[in-house]
Amino acid sequence: MLFGGMNNPMIDVVEEIATMAELGFEFLDLTLEPDQTYSATLDVNAVAKALTDAEMGVVGHTAWYLPIASPFPEMREAAIRELERCMRVFSDLGADKMNVHPQTKVPLHEEDWVIAQNIDALARLADLGKQLKVTVMMENMPNFSRVAQLKPIFEAVPEIELLLDIGHANLDTSRNHAEELLAHFGERLGHVHVHDNRGGKDDMHLPLGVGNIKWLKIVRALKNANYDGTVTIEVFGDDDDYLVMSRDKLKYLWERTEPGEKSSGSMPH
Repeated sequence: MLFGGMNNPMIDVVEEIATMAELGFEFLDLTLEPDQTYSATLDVNAVAKALTDAEMGVVGHTAWYLPIASPFPEMREAAIRELERCMRVFSDLGADKMNVHPQTKVPLHEEDWVIAQNIDALARLADLGKQLKVTVMMENMPNFSRVAQLKPIFEAVPEIELLLDIGHANLDTSRNHAEELLAHFGERLGHVHVHDNRGGKDDMHLPLGVGNIKWLKIVRALKNANYDGTVTIEVFGDDDDYLVMSRDKLKYLWERTEPGEKSSGSMPH
């Protein structure tokens, strides 16, 4: 398993790469967003050199707020064009995967209509991904983490993979949907985001163990799905100690939990 961290798009990305390397992370989850990492103005050569110098890989991340299911055709097309440009940047950087956040709600429109719009956008992006050798991953979102919501998209666009966001699966629900998603789409799992929260509607991106997510259960479910790929520690804050602590907690659990094993004990302190 490889552990990475996400850059803050408001900070110089070359500095972020150096910081992540110093903290011992193995790849950068590079989000292409204004101000500092806008796809149209990013210095791709400088980023590529910084990644090479740091001996770090890269996973593609895009803005969560792009309206790919907008009922306004012009806005929708602009969002898709931005994602296509992001994909070309990631291809130039050697990334072979890029996430896309489905748009989950559109005022005055039913969920089935929104899902159909997402299907169309993701299919178009997946076609470009074939040409550029970049796999598109759909990320589950708050209030958009049920099998019934994601299944029609995965069935309609067989080329895409699942980016399982454990924190998002814990929001707007009476239970964390991560195990359910892994049971249905584990073979499509391409990447994982981990961060904690306390349920409800607040996507807090807390350090692991601070919220109410049962991380022993999550680790076991990932192992039962035979996953051993890339994991981004998506903990946000000004203190990097919490980022490192969360990675080390997850590594500790990963090394000590067997598939199907019933958990006992608590998180390490």
